[in-house]
Amino acid sequence: MISATAILAASAPFWFEVERQGHHKLIGVAKVPQTPWAGGGLRLSIGGVRSPHVGEETPGTALPARCPERHLQEDRTFCVGLRRLEVDGPDAADRWWEQLRQWIRCQGVAERTGVWPPNQALDHGEAGVHHERALELARSIGLEEEYAAAWLGEPSWITDPDLRIVDRRGGPINGRAPCPRGCRRRASRNAPILRRKCARRREIASLVWMERLRLKSLDEYWRHVRASGTKCCGTMLTCPLRDDQNGTPEEEGGSPH
Repeated sequence: MISATAILAASAPFWFEVERQGHHKLIGVAKVPQTPWAGGGLRLSIGGVRSPHVGEETPGTALPARCPERHLQEDRTFCVGLRRLEVDGPDAADRWWEQLRQWIRCQGVAERTGVWPPNQALDHGEAGVHHERALELARSIGLEEEYAAAWLGEPSWITDPDLRIVDRRGGPINGRAPCPRGCRRRASRNAPILRRKCARRREIASLVWMERLRLKSLDEYWRHVRASGTKCCGTMLTCPLRDDQNGTPEEEGGSPH
């Protein structure tokens, strides 16, 4: 059986130079156009039997060795997606390389600006699963922009912890209460639409429920990160770990990037 790394080597894009290939391992240089590494490249190590992982050959050389906000994981590999892709043929290899290319492009934005592109981000750990589901729900009921704003921290009924809209299992409740979005019926003297009259009631309740699960999982994730002793690398403009340390890198004379 051909190994996943051998399939990747055979399907390597123009921006990746294969230097060495071993048993379930691939070493090479990524020179993705329009990134800070388009010239000198990123030296990468790719390994794994069916679902390859990837990281810097020597972690911490061009990128921080560990940074949750830049999706650099505790085991020093890159978090290029919510799930590692299985590589069993050329088509899967093409998808794997494209996922890595997009991740390096985002890494370039983070390197230059200190911000990860919001439209290319899923939350960390288990929170990412809930985030992905919430995005699907928001898209299905036409609330993508409203949910995106709530996710970025804008005040919203979606993230209001006092809004009684779901029970302990995520089912809709309070059907006689007004629609949380403030929807009204023009034909009835602009009267509020009751939740039980809303055709999207169950989907809206599911979105709120998924957002609450996301926030809970994200809080657990950061507690784990702090307990592991991970320190802020100081390259991102916002990071929960920055608030934990005494003084920011700028205050200590360092550079934010």
